[in-house]
Amino acid sequence: MNAPAPSPAEQSLERGFTLDGLTVDRDAGEVVGPAGREKLDPRVMDVLMMLARHAGHVVLREDLLSQLWPGMVVSDDALTRCIYELRRQLSLAGGDERYKAVLETIPKRGYRLNGEVMPLALDAAPPASRRATMWIAASLVAALTTIVGYRAFHAPAEPSRPAAATKYAIAVLPFDDLSPDQDQAHFSDGVSEEIINRLSQTRTLRVISRRSSFSFRGETISIPEIARKLDVTHVLEGSVRKSGNRVRMTARLVEAASNSQVWSKSYDLELTDLFAVQDEVADGVATALNTTLAGHQEHVPNVEAHNLFLQGELFYNRRAPGDIERAAKYYQEALKSDPSYARAWASLAGAYSLLAYEGNMPRAEALARQGEAARRATDLDPKLAVAHARLSQYFWDIGDRPAAYRTFDRALTLDPDDLLVLTFAAGISMRKGEVTEAIARYDRIVALDPRSAANHANRGIFLQAADRFEDAKAELATARELNPALGEELDLAIVRILVFQKLIEDAHKLAARLPEGRNRDHAFALLYHAEGRETDADAALARVVARASAPVDVRLAEVYAYRGMQEKAFKALLGVADAIERNERAEASQLWSWQVEMRVSPFLRPLHDNPRWQQLMVEPLTVES
Repeated sequence: MNAPAPSPAEQSLERGFTLDGLTVDRDAGEVVGPAGREKLDPRVMDVLMMLARHAGHVVLREDLLSQLWPGMVVSDDALTRCIYELRRQLSLAGGDERYKAVLETIPKRGYRLNGEVMPLALDAAPPASRRATMWIAASLVAALTTIVGYRAFHAPAEPSRPAAATKYAIAVLPFDDLSPDQDQAHFSDGVSEEIINRLSQTRTLRVISRRSSFSFRGETISIPEIARKLDVTHVLEGSVRKSGNRVRMTARLVEAASNSQVWSKSYDLELTDLFAVQDEVADGVATALNTTLAGHQEHVPNVEAHNLFLQGELFYNRRAPGDIERAAKYYQEALKSDPSYARAWASLAGAYSLLAYEGNMPRAEALARQGEAARRATDLDPKLAVAHARLSQYFWDIGDRPAAYRTFDRALTLDPDDLLVLTFAAGISMRKGEVTEAIARYDRIVALDPRSAANHANRGIFLQAADRFEDAKAELATARELNPALGEELDLAIVRILVFQKLIEDAHKLAARLPEGRNRDHAFALLYHAEGRETDADAALARVVARASAPVDVRLAEVYAYRGMQEKAFKALLGVADAIERNERAEASQLWSWQVEMRVSPFLRPLHDNPRWQQLMVEPLTVES
């Protein structure tokens, strides 16, 4: 190996090290920085450790391959995937794209880690992750106060997909970025997404969402195993090499059961030919699967606008601090280049809604811009479902319920299988008490996006309303496996089901894992009452009351209802009745979320026969200006 042998100081890095403000904890398999905590795949961590031992020196590709994959025959693609994922996760943890630059590609030779590497002190502890906390708050809509509704509209962008039969199902993996500097991830991801979008325009093919298909990025995992995890029959993989205005693209369709190639093609093209080639790839795949593409043809933007749009999508989907502002800026630049780009207008509307919701921009200003962008999207392309979904979101954000529902119905008609539309539709069905329909919609959501912890968690919560408790626990356990960071809320959700089933011993074991706080108090207030330990139940209830939130506390109402204290249960829900009576625009989203949460709770069933319950489930359809 050309790099010098590790010194004693370099060998002391084995526990971990700091790198320009980041902390790499090898034992935990994590890199932690100002923007959050990223869990690294073991092979990606191995690459980082080897580069760190020789920081400042070039490590040859062949040395990395021979030492990290000893005795195995692997292609350069395996290492390229690890390098790509490492750059991505360093920048996520750091909250800054500049962290990608600390890992330098030395053309035709290898890689060099640039930056100050210092061994991790024995008593060092990685800082808490702000990004992880933010992600939990935004994603686990099932177990938090807002189950579905407003935040359903803020899922990372997904292409539309019509309802499909399931003879064939396909996952399109993120195409590898083989560009000289490996700085075209947004571009290669965009190629994959456009192919997903085109393949989705058939009713005889189930196409897995971007979020789930891209979840295997950087992992050393076989095509058959990916197919098994995503429940698909075929997988499309490929690579993109962009240099100036020239692009070389390869695509390969694999039949999962036999792990055999059924179609492949390579292309050398100018950027201006990209859309035609993406269509050709989608058509080639469709032909190989004995189906044809149909559906709505969107406006074809110019190359500059599309590239800017893809960079906006990268930041919108990533969600590190400051990313929504960055996404909005790129969408705006795309629209300067091509004002007729309806999909960019729709995405800009989604970004403004988030900026208004999170307080990053004055609410009135953000809402005004959101409405303008959403209307431009629908005017430019009346058949674009996501445009109508974003306009419906705008009406909902300003509290115009009738307009929101009318516009949403249009989105649902245009594309009943768009994930954005489906999630909101499931919540609408549940709020109306259409439990079977709500669950069927979540069945479809999970089938299209099986690697989303939030989707499994929401489906698990919804299943409770149909007394499918074993299925519900299985879904919640799957969600926990997909994202252990959501453990506390998911554990609480499972404890609640165990209590309702009177599986006391199992409930105790799991409740004991909950940390001190409101969730633990709520769990034991239910659990002790189920056991008949009323003194302990009273003490736990007192703690829940002390932590009660106003004006509506659904969890407190659940404890009261479970104990047969109906008057106090309704008092805890009094804010719902007040909100219905006030019928204010600003409360429309929150009221809808409270009603969905109340509808799915098995602990509130003792209230259902009381006339006041139906009064709490009414939704006013007119609003004051």
